[in-house]
This record gives sequence, structure tokens and C-alpha cells, in this order.
Amino acid sequence: MKTALSRRRLELILLITGLGVLFFSLYMLLLAVGYMERGMVGSSLLTVLVGFTLLSSSLYLLRLSTYVHAVERKAEEK
Repeated sequence: MKTALSRRRLELILLITGLGVLFFSLYMLLLAVGYMERGMVGSSLLTVLVGFTLLSSSLYLLRLSTYVHAVERKAEEK
């Protein structure tokens, strides 16, 4: 029982963190477009790099959340 509760908490933490990082990465990518409009090439490229890195990490966190959910469902079926 305790491990199932821990898995649910872990799943929720991973899901919330993944979505938060996803929204922040989208914000960074939109900020990069704003920098491009103003001709700030260096800042724009750096912001795009940070945005794509955050996007990659958010997708990894969401995938981990899915794995935890699948393990929990498999444990419930047994």
C-alpha cells in the first residue's frame, strides 16, 4: 500500500514538473522569436538553445511519468 501511494506521488510530481518545464520552454521559444524581431541574433540563438533543451527535458519527464503510471497499473492488475 505504501509503495502504491509513493508511486502515485512520484507520478504526480513528474507530471507537474514536466508540464511546468514544457510551458517554460514554450515561453523561452516565444521569447526567442521576440529577440529575432529586434535583431538580437546572439540572444535569440542562446534562448532557442535553452528552449529546446528544456523541451527535451520536459518530454523526458513526461515519458517517465507515463512509465510510472504503467508500472502502477500493472501492479494493480496483479
